[in-house]
Amino acid sequence: MKIITNNKIVKKEIKYIVILFLITGFLIPQISLGQAWGGRKTKAGFWDNWAINLNGGLTSFYGDLSKFDSEIMEKLTKESGPAFGGILTKHIVNNKIGISGQLLYGNLQGENTSSNLTFEASFIEYNIHARFNLVNLISNKHMPKFGFELYGGVGQFMFKSTRYNVQLSEVYTEDTGTPEFVYFFGAGISYKVIDKLGITMDIAMRQAQNDKLDDYARNDNFDYYTYINIGVTYHIESVFKSNGRSSNSRYRAPGRLPMRRRR
Repeated sequence: MKIITNNKIVKKEIKYIVILFLITGFLIPQISLGQAWGGRKTKAGFWDNWAINLNGGLTSFYGDLSKFDSEIMEKLTKESGPAFGGILTKHIVNNKIGISGQLLYGNLQGENTSSNLTFEASFIEYNIHARFNLVNLISNKHMPKFGFELYGGVGQFMFKSTRYNVQLSEVYTEDTGTPEFVYFFGAGISYKVIDKLGITMDIAMRQAQNDKLDDYARNDNFDYYTYINIGVTYHIESVFKSNGRSSNSRYRAPGRLPMRRRR
């Protein structure tokens, strides 16, 4: 059995880069706080209107070692693998636009019967993207329960792919040691079950700037993969809640007169 391995060692520091990327992606100075009677905020600040989404589904491969590109059921059952991820979103412009960071782990598989080749791969992706809620953009109703979103962004991913030649009993492995570039776009729907909890369903196409996801570069076209999933979203109105008092002691509620001291 012949084994060919490229870039076996993936440095542990890359895991910390993933976390750092997601954190720093949101540290954008968008703080705009307002204050009115009783200390209530008139404008949403940076720590207001966040959402956390956890999702799971299937990632499907499209490339040299795929043959069910036009057959949906065979693609999902024979050339797809389980995947799960998380999305952290900061909503802006009255919840019409969101800036999000995502961490995704998925699995891929495919085959080419004419060449007696099959492959399996796993990958981890981190990205930043913008989300546009079309319902809120075109509707006068504030924060309706139903939403339809379009989104797109850029990111990086690392993968490990193992290709098998059944006829020759050969195994080839491609293990990236550095992140590869990816860009993507997608669409999804959402529905708020209760005030802070909603369910989502979406699909996205991700174009990899790499032709070795299946460890088989036959053409000059890059491989790509899709992610279809369902998820649960928890909406956070404010990370740091106000205590309801104004920081300016000179303001008093309307209709109340100051108490006079008795002599």
